[in-house]
Amino acid sequence: MNFVDNDSRPSSASSQSPIVSSAPTTPDDGVQEAIANVQRAAQADKTKTGQTHADFLEAVRQLNLVAEAPQETLMRIRFEVQMHSSPIHIPLQVAAIRLTLEIGALDALVSQDGEKITAQELAEITGYNALMIERVMRLVTWCGVCDEAGTATYVANPTTRLIVAPGGAGGLKHIYDLSFPIASKLMDYLHETKIHQFPTPPQKTAFEHTFGQNLWDHMADNPKLRKSFDDYMAARRNGIQSWYETYPIATELFPDTRADSVMLVDIGGNLGHEAASFHAARPDHPGRVILQDLESMIQTVKDNGTSEGVEPMAYNFFEEQPVKGARAYYLRSVLHDWDDPSSEKILSNTAKAMEPEYSRLLIDEYVLPDMKAPIRGSSLDFLMMMLCGGIERTKSQWESLLGRCGLEIVKIWGGRSDYEQVIEAKLKK
Repeated sequence: MNFVDNDSRPSSASSQSPIVSSAPTTPDDGVQEAIANVQRAAQADKTKTGQTHADFLEAVRQLNLVAEAPQETLMRIRFEVQMHSSPIHIPLQVAAIRLTLEIGALDALVSQDGEKITAQELAEITGYNALMIERVMRLVTWCGVCDEAGTATYVANPTTRLIVAPGGAGGLKHIYDLSFPIASKLMDYLHETKIHQFPTPPQKTAFEHTFGQNLWDHMADNPKLRKSFDDYMAARRNGIQSWYETYPIATELFPDTRADSVMLVDIGGNLGHEAASFHAARPDHPGRVILQDLESMIQTVKDNGTSEGVEPMAYNFFEEQPVKGARAYYLRSVLHDWDDPSSEKILSNTAKAMEPEYSRLLIDEYVLPDMKAPIRGSSLDFLMMMLCGGIERTKSQWESLLGRCGLEIVKIWGGRSDYEQVIEAKLKK
């Protein structure tokens, strides 16, 4: 397992990889050079994981950019004909996929257990028009969500099965159902509020401008939307190395943890997926594991039952942290929801509870490079800006934010620049 110190690792895939060379002298030279870059990156990508895989995907993207004529680039942007997968697809592909989810067409495909099914048969199952289904499926099959097996005939593939699972469907519904209405009113919002700076939002965020209330209140008033969000959060990182593997908690924290103390406090941990996963993977951990979230969420955890060894505790992270001197305080995808002043309150409350030289703060979020930021982090940064005035931060922004709260970075752990990393921080001396 290779754990990389972010201080010693280049800040982007392209700067780390040897695939980038000087600018071509002719368009044809550019294509040939990009092809050679793809070949080199493919050879280096032995495991299909880690930074070498991110480098390979970036080389493929660069080849597509070089191969496109200007009018093709404009058309791609206009209709968002994706070159490769990204967490946010806007606008037409995701609309088609969202529609097929809504009418049950993708579920029907998966139910065939690998057998072909026609548009007419899908129409009979779903109750929707066969011609409409055929037209929508042109986009859905083009972007690889399922496969064409003949004229107006389709078959499920691994992506189909992934996207109809609760986590896949929940993520797409959550992002589509919230971001599309906001995006459609973004220009009105811009001119109405006269925004001149981010991440500190004006009194009303783009979400509030669109829906009339903030994100959290809106989800509380819409149980289906809340369920989509919870399903998405539970499965969002399936297949990706867990935070307690990215950060070698057994070697970094276990040896010095006091057996009678709190080992881990998962702050704002939603339904406790991360705390439960950690406890199940490492039941030998010393100390207690505590899950903290708002009273309503903790009550849901209690009603549904929680993992053995994880203690649910109602807590608002804008208030004083009641658990003092824990070995580790963990924040996953919390601070990106908030602007700097709000994040400072959360971090300051945590810092005041930490014990010098003993406690650690683990922040599981993106650390964006200053240049050539990957599509996943860049897209989520824009989404956070729209949804709640939040921000995906760069390394220097993290250093500044933590420093204002009396904290300093010990190390940034992670092997890929296009996924979340684990920031290890402690109290300043």
